[in-house]
Amino acid sequence: MILPETNSAARTLFRSKPIQNSKQDRILGALFGAAVGDVMGSTITGVNSELIKEKYGQWGISAPPYNSFVSHNFQLTLFALDAIINCTQKSQKLSIKDIAHCLTKCLKEWEKVVNNPNLFHGINHLADKNAVCTDFMKNYPLWRFKRPGSKNKNDELAELVNPLLLAVLLCANQKTSQEVFNELVISFGKPTLQIDTEVFGSLFSNQEIITKQAKIDGLNKMCEKINSSSRPDLMGMIAGFEHGAKYGINAFKQIWYLRIDAMNLCEQMGWRVGRAFKSS
Repeated sequence: MILPETNSAARTLFRSKPIQNSKQDRILGALFGAAVGDVMGSTITGVNSELIKEKYGQWGISAPPYNSFVSHNFQLTLFALDAIINCTQKSQKLSIKDIAHCLTKCLKEWEKVVNNPNLFHGINHLADKNAVCTDFMKNYPLWRFKRPGSKNKNDELAELVNPLLLAVLLCANQKTSQEVFNELVISFGKPTLQIDTEVFGSLFSNQEIITKQAKIDGLNKMCEKINSSSRPDLMGMIAGFEHGAKYGINAFKQIWYLRIDAMNLCEQMGWRVGRAFKSS
């Protein structure tokens, strides 16, 4: 069961940490990293390089700001995870088209929540038996707050493919993820910034011993990607996801756990993915 977000709950995050370098550790790390990268990238999206250097220093942003709200992109990833797990529990064997259809319906249901943030809160009679996202996710109190970079009519559907695909990468192998991506491109178009699914093929199963210096170098590389991208909002999610999937939740500074509003939900969704897909 997923619990509601509270301030006290947010301060107990990751106390029951998984075994380091285990698949569960990397799942949680990937989800947490995507959230961290999302708020960092969203913070500097649309800001010119001079202002970025003035506020964050010569190398740009290097940590999530205090009291950061995840953007609509990461919100969509959480909705997509909820939808995939929900659909998997209803039908254990989903085809590529089934997964793509699930994500398409998820996108529509998410858009309804984004455009009507108070519509679902505390109202149970709106439950739809054919919905792919759970009522819990739609009623989650965080969605009542305006998200940075909230989706508007000028946003292209193609740019929403990457947040959806990140959810798939947490639940499926590289081959399945690539095939689902191809299906999503047919429906929504090809995004300007594209995830290379081959990069994530071995990240969750790699059991090599990782040094502290490797984690630091990886984090610096993640920050460099965000600061140098033309779409830091999307690159932040991708680079953070990759870093967390490679090094686990200990690859990030613990104080960051308390800076982002959706961390309690991130942790719960991460464990839920692990249980649903029998991660070790």
